[in-house]
Amino acid sequence: MSLRLILLGTGTPTPSLERAGASFLVEHEAAALLFDCGPAAVRRLLAAGVFPTRVTHLFLTHLHYDHCMDYGYLVLNRWDQGVGRIPDLKVYGPGGTERMTHLLFGEEGVFQDDLAGRTQHPGSHFVYEHRGGALPRHRPAPQVQEVYGGAEIAGEDWNVRVADMVHCQPYLKSVAYRFNCAEGSIVVTGDTAPNPQLVALAQGAGVLVHMCHFLNDVESDVRITSSCSGHLDAARTAAEAGVEKLVLVHLTEQITRPGIRERMIAEAAAVFSGTIVLGEDLMEIPMAPIRPEPIL
Repeated sequence: MSLRLILLGTGTPTPSLERAGASFLVEHEAAALLFDCGPAAVRRLLAAGVFPTRVTHLFLTHLHYDHCMDYGYLVLNRWDQGVGRIPDLKVYGPGGTERMTHLLFGEEGVFQDDLAGRTQHPGSHFVYEHRGGALPRHRPAPQVQEVYGGAEIAGEDWNVRVADMVHCQPYLKSVAYRFNCAEGSIVVTGDTAPNPQLVALAQGAGVLVHMCHFLNDVESDVRITSSCSGHLDAARTAAEAGVEKLVLVHLTEQITRPGIRERMIAEAAAVFSGTIVLGEDLMEIPMAPIRPEPIL
């Protein structure tokens, strides 16, 4: 099957050696689509055997740093190693993505000194030419498109649909994405509270990659329950949408401890009868139905 889903980062803003920031790789034929690009996403790409120059599209769900911190690293590393032979990265994200891109890579941006040196200094020209580049060297120019609910991005043999989510408005916008191709469909929620737009977006999907930030019967403060989802929220959304697999991500250390994780899966399974996967970094999610191997 030509469709692959690899969980690169399944963590939260809390620093962790086991879980990188949110990032999920979808590969289909020549396209390599990255959904979110949190801290350590690029290193996780390398651990998965995927060089940054392989990434063709980036979809940001929202601009919290645990979902976009490696954006600058991805663009610069991909541009530097691509030595002018690959197209600029295609970037999709909610309102604010264009501004962030300009502040990073523009003429007065954060990386102005770095980019001036790499495009103008003779020593940098030497390295660039020895890598196979041809002068003059142009600056990176990510192709940014800000997206909102109802938008659709069309690839050669795939498309991505967008829905508005409920997370940290009005301070920042959040969206979810649904990737569709002939081999299957994958929904990435980003961070969100339960909402009908997500249920509609995920209808009949093969895989739902859903945030699970807390246990519903432990956390009841409306400040968090109105902006994020717990294990039962994710299970109810998966059941209402009729998805095949629910993959829980955005996991804290507290809910992945032995005993707690088993309880969480059991309680979610009482709500959702499909396959439930507790996400781990660098885990590849099978797109075909998961069937147990016979005991030998």
